[in-house]
Amino acid sequence: MQTERSVSPYVVGRSVPLSLRLAVVSILAVVVCAVFSAVSAQDGSGCTVKGIMGAVKVFSAKERKADRNNVSTWPAARLNMALREHDVIATLAESEVRVETPNGSEVRLRENTVVEVAALADGAGTTKLKVSDGSVVANVKKMTGNKGAFELETPTSVAAIRGTTVELDSRKGSGTAVKTFDGTVQVTPKGSGKSAPVGNYEMTEVAPGQKNAKARGVPSFYNKKTTKLLSEEDAAALTGFRRVILTMSELEEVRGRLEGDGIACGVGVGEANDEMTARKVSSDAARTELAKAMGTQVQRISESYSQNIGGEAKKIWEEGVRQITDISVRGSSVHTTLTQFNADKKVFKVYSLMIVQPWRTKGLFANIADKMGEEAELRVKKNEMMDKMDAAIQAYNTRYHDR
Repeated sequence: MQTERSVSPYVVGRSVPLSLRLAVVSILAVVVCAVFSAVSAQDGSGCTVKGIMGAVKVFSAKERKADRNNVSTWPAARLNMALREHDVIATLAESEVRVETPNGSEVRLRENTVVEVAALADGAGTTKLKVSDGSVVANVKKMTGNKGAFELETPTSVAAIRGTTVELDSRKGSGTAVKTFDGTVQVTPKGSGKSAPVGNYEMTEVAPGQKNAKARGVPSFYNKKTTKLLSEEDAAALTGFRRVILTMSELEEVRGRLEGDGIACGVGVGEANDEMTARKVSSDAARTELAKAMGTQVQRISESYSQNIGGEAKKIWEEGVRQITDISVRGSSVHTTLTQFNADKKVFKVYSLMIVQPWRTKGLFANIADKMGEEAELRVKKNEMMDKMDAAIQAYNTRYHDR
């Protein structure tokens, strides 16, 4: 019996040779891959989360499942998570994240930092990250010709980067500090249009309302940071499961030395059945103590360096002094953590030493003095005040500086 053979309606006449059919299949595969690649490129892979330490949150501009103004409602970041244009990523206390851009540049967000992916470009065009608050370290891949640009924008400045390592620190109300290593960055104060080159091992500071940026050398004793997060050993030390950093008495000694060098700090204690809760309670308590210490320090500085200020200048000085404590404490960071665990009671006890980096305090006082104009030169011992704060900055960088 003869078996009926089905014939494809797309094939007429004699059968197609195997080699030709394989060639057609190969061509179709290439076309499909090209189309898929084009679609993927159009969609954009975005930035990628490459490392996480602690609590890191992400607001998705596309999904909008959270309140943009309330970080506590944002979902947690995940390793290899994609960040697309207008997404926002935030690190909480004692937390960090490392992000990679489409062109391979790396950006490390340190604790208490909020960054928006304002624009993305893979090749030509500009990749822009908006740092609304906090500190970042960026290792930007070198860009040749006019192909592509990388910018870090803050409330007071824009830093245009074309292949270098940059440290940027920006806190609400206290301006921006930019340090450049291994290259040159063009820093432009907001609203001025006048950029200034900040070269290898140079830095600049841009206060709110400042019109011109001026570069100066990074102090020789300064240790530049990297885009790497804390090592596994350091992370273990912070958690307290492997070892503790130092004893409580040593922690108090560090606190005493910091205060002696003019650096405001506070120690807090937290206790709970889970470590993260204990750390949060500890940080909150340390921040409260820090606010008291900061208030005392600000009062002493005001009494020591202001003389018979009157009229409008007095109003500017007093209002500025009132704001300094609040702004500085919001820009504080945990310097050292000591974690203990009671195996019998299953309870964690955490001690946190929190500080305000002295250059933030200096920036705030300098901003007040600038607003006072000539009155500051006549009534405030501005130079003496700045010298005292410079001494505190040098002490911090040489004795207490973190990586």
